[in-house]
Amino acid sequence: MKFKYEINSCKSSEYKGSLAIMSVYDPDGIIDDYIIFYLTSLKTVADRIIVVINGKLNVSGEHKLRTVTDEIYIRENTGFDFGAYKDVLEHYLNPEEIKQYQELILCNDTCFGPLVPFEKIFCKMRDKTLEMWSINYIDDLLLPHFQSYFMVFRKNTIGILLDFLHKEVDSKAVELAQAHGYEHGLSEVLLMNHIKSGFFTYKPQQNYNIDIFKSPDYAIKYLSFPMLKKKVFSEDFYIKESCAEALRIINENTEYPLKYIQETVKRVYHREIPEKIENSFSPKIYTFGGNETERKQVIEFCRMHKKIYVYGNGYMSKLFMARFRRYFSEFGGYIVSDEFYKEDFYKEEKVYPLSNIDRNAPVIIALMRKSTMQVMDKMRGRENVLFLSVKPSEQ
Repeated sequence: MKFKYEINSCKSSEYKGSLAIMSVYDPDGIIDDYIIFYLTSLKTVADRIIVVINGKLNVSGEHKLRTVTDEIYIRENTGFDFGAYKDVLEHYLNPEEIKQYQELILCNDTCFGPLVPFEKIFCKMRDKTLEMWSINYIDDLLLPHFQSYFMVFRKNTIGILLDFLHKEVDSKAVELAQAHGYEHGLSEVLLMNHIKSGFFTYKPQQNYNIDIFKSPDYAIKYLSFPMLKKKVFSEDFYIKESCAEALRIINENTEYPLKYIQETVKRVYHREIPEKIENSFSPKIYTFGGNETERKQVIEFCRMHKKIYVYGNGYMSKLFMARFRRYFSEFGGYIVSDEFYKEDFYKEEKVYPLSNIDRNAPVIIALMRKSTMQVMDKMRGRENVLFLSVKPSEQ
């Protein structure tokens, strides 16, 4: 039985001006057929499509893209997706062009799909009269965020997006943590401005926040997730049983051409997907790891103190700064344990050993759980300390 969705008519003059920007990257400049399928479906809901190529585009790839759109913008491979969006919106389009659109769609090539037509997805979401929506949303206590591989902005929020891209996105960025920081930073801006937002995947009674990388089968089955992330087949995420079950569900319950997945996975990840997908079952459901401190507690702590220090100088601290730096008036700097501090190593950042920090200074411990447990003893006796990754009872 094919998947069914309750759909109302989405034909409305309100949505005639819809612009889509899709970011694409392949180290060899290849455009796989799944991208053309994606864009063809996207064309049913977008009046104009601009494809941004980060890096290379070969001749065959260009010919394929031009069957769907004549607007191809090629740039250097920096800044990731957000850098691509920024360049198009600031350098390819002019402000007057942007103003004519009622809706702006930002997406990338990291997903196979859609498993149901975009027309059905948009009909469902447009009926909600939302100011902004995404395909999926992670409801983490500390870092709730809209996943940025597919986002839609209505007219009133396009200006907020443009302001964020202009002020906070570096189109020359090369660190992956920065890319994740943009996703989190934009989510914080949307939440801070109380934007009426939503997401396509619905909330079941259990298993919300299903990991779409490690449990793609359950994401499709229980969340009605209309995509399959390419990286589920990578060495970092590949779980054979989960992938096999996801492919079986797609093959038996959707109209999506399985050959597009087979061809791309073989080329990119060197994995063979058989023509016949055996019925498989993965008993374990993976969910995205959550933090223990609530977002509102962090905001209150930041607003309570004039100057904030952040313990940590890695991935977690970068995400923290991307989101919460807007809530405190002065950043004191990053703190590292004395045994790891090397004065010559930190040239452009404000990084200090713990022993240099006044015992009354407000400090936020922005480390992953394991590292947090290792520094807890160092923080004993300090009054103004907030831990992000452990429960208050463990502090």
